[in-house]
Amino acid sequence: MKNTKIEACPISYTQVDKHLVKLYSSVVLLVLILSLFLKCKIGIYLITADFIIRVFIGIKYSPLCFSLKRMLHISTLKPVMINAGAKKIAAQVGLLFSILISISYLLGYIILAKIFTVFFLTAISVDLIFDYCLACKMQSIYLNYFKNRK
Repeated sequence: MKNTKIEACPISYTQVDKHLVKLYSSVVLLVLILSLFLKCKIGIYLITADFIIRVFIGIKYSPLCFSLKRMLHISTLKPVMINAGAKKIAAQVGLLFSILISISYLLGYIILAKIFTVFFLTAISVDLIFDYCLACKMQSIYLNYFKNRK
């Protein structure tokens, strides 16, 4: 019996500043917490729009990333470049969660929106605190499930 388990993070030929990614995740985390406890939905809609721009058009056109890059540029932090592959898959998963949360709010499914928000909060917190990408793990599970079904 051959073991065909796939464990991989996506690799990209591009790089991204780790500080920018962490700062972006922190802002998203803050918006999610505010939406969860203060019922502030506009932040979720803005984050969703930013994820759409970031995933489909490019990170350099994201208004939030543009603002955060300017803040980092005037700070004394030196860029720490990391492979963008895992961050791209994480952005796609973030887009999925933000769309699910937005649609749930728009349709009036508040409890469902809160459940999605808690899952998204958990994923971002694990990445921020432990530097562990749940999106990569989800991708590995997905690939293993469909590869083994063939």
